[in-house]
Amino acid sequence: MVCADVSLEDLLAFHTPIDDLVFEAGATLYNETDKASAVYCVRQGLIKLVRYDVSGNQRIVRFLKKSDVVALESVFTDDQQHTAIALTEAHLCRIPITHFRQFIADHPALQLRLFEKSQEALREADNWLSELVSNTVPAKVRLARLLLQLRIGDSDRVHRLKITDFGSIIGITPETISRLLNELMADGILMKAGRAPNSRNFRADIPALMLISQDGSRVRQVRKSY
Repeated sequence: MVCADVSLEDLLAFHTPIDDLVFEAGATLYNETDKASAVYCVRQGLIKLVRYDVSGNQRIVRFLKKSDVVALESVFTDDQQHTAIALTEAHLCRIPITHFRQFIADHPALQLRLFEKSQEALREADNWLSELVSNTVPAKVRLARLLLQLRIGDSDRVHRLKITDFGSIIGITPETISRLLNELMADGILMKAGRAPNSRNFRADIPALMLISQDGSRVRQVRKSY
């Protein structure tokens, strides 16, 4: 994570208590404009960062997975820039921001790592706008790209969000999302993982999703040749 370049001795000298927390799906970590009090390292699960427009409509602007840091912006500002909500059950480590800032000030290697993570967040924001939100890209292609971003490690498992969350990210109606997901399942590209009706994962044909994410018109031809 952020502390990857800090020595073990320095980490052991970091006497601040780090809380291990578990948030249920739907739980709020903090709200936009709250005073920044901590950063959170994601050990398991999925977190969405959202903003609300003047009408109170939610728009998901980014999500964070295992090894990401939630509220990293708190290092530079005293107010939270988003509302953070657990999309799935999430296991996190909570580090008080005052101690984290002091630790950063004392360790130049950590400052460089922090800069790199900030650059990653900026690149992800650029990709989010160009690959997922742009109305010039077909909805099915954007959905495939989103599903690939929701992939769990190198497995064939993909986090399964609520229909409304899929729509909030891509900017299309729940009805369209439902239709596109049903098409992917009918084609055998997506399958519900596990027998539980509320299973929060899909199993996915990753190569097929990659093809759709590049050119949705090619996938049927490729699958017929299997």
